[in-house]
Amino acid sequence: MPQSKKPHPKADVKQEDARAKLREHYSEKAVDHMLRPRNMGPLRHPDGQARTESGHGEAVEFFLQLDGERISDCAFWTDGCAATLACASAATELARDKPLDKVLAVVTAERILTELDGLPEGNVHCAHLVASAFREAAADARSQKADPWKKLYRKT
Repeated sequence: MPQSKKPHPKADVKQEDARAKLREHYSEKAVDHMLRPRNMGPLRHPDGQARTESGHGEAVEFFLQLDGERISDCAFWTDGCAATLACASAATELARDKPLDKVLAVVTAERILTELDGLPEGNVHCAHLVASAFREAAADARSQKADPWKKLYRKT
């Protein structure tokens, strides 16, 4: 019978050291989103999709699925830093189950920062990047509703 592998004790120590270093700069909520991102990965055949790149060399892409006028599912992908990951993860939770016409008032950089109990000054741009990408995905979803045939030609 094969023995189950137990994590090496030093691995646990290293992981806890990494968490402690993150907590020196970020709130507990932000660290939680960094280490356990929600809704990461693309959605198949999204109703709205957008990719935004920053001047810092990172990108965020959002995918929105609608059920009527309500966002039934949303996901993201990023190649950005841990703060961008946390912001995008928080944004998906803020957006889910909200009406498309009201979600832009909910998913703002300020609201994302509040949701994460703030970010260091050097990472505030991450919340703005995420909010911008989300706005573009919502605009794309509206456009797709107006011209549903365009969805057939989307590359996903």
